[in-house]
Amino acid sequence: MAFNKPGDVLSSKSGQVFATINGNNMLLAQVSEFEAKLEGNVESVNRLGARLTGHKMTSMEGTGSMTMYHMTSTFAETAANWIEQGIYPDISITVTVEDPSSSAGKQVFQLMDVVLKDSMLASLKADDGLLEMDTDFTFDDFRLLQKFN
Repeated sequence: MAFNKPGDVLSSKSGQVFATINGNNMLLAQVSEFEAKLEGNVESVNRLGARLTGHKMTSMEGTGSMTMYHMTSTFAETAANWIEQGIYPDISITVTVEDPSSSAGKQVFQLMDVVLKDSMLASLKADDGLLEMDTDFTFDDFRLLQKFN
């Protein structure tokens, strides 16, 4: 389906992010920015008689980042539990992108085996502003649960 109306472009604010940590679902309403992507690992292929180098995709890596307002201890607790017990929790993240003003519909995907690279413990500033936490993450698998129209 081709989208020709400017109103079909999706708003970057129209979505939700849920985390499931050890079976407990929580809306990450404090997320202000979220990005997940697949990065391809590409090998060069040199062939006799070919003047251009060819390329072959050999694997992909799931990576992402998110920015949240620092108003929960959930991720610090996750790090503390890992330090104390040596067991990293089972984390999945489900993202819904849906702009009701667009005829594109909605897309829902789930990232599995998420590993957060950073856990904010404390952050203070003397200037005016909001406390934010940035973290990069990896994921080992994903499912496209619902695709756009």
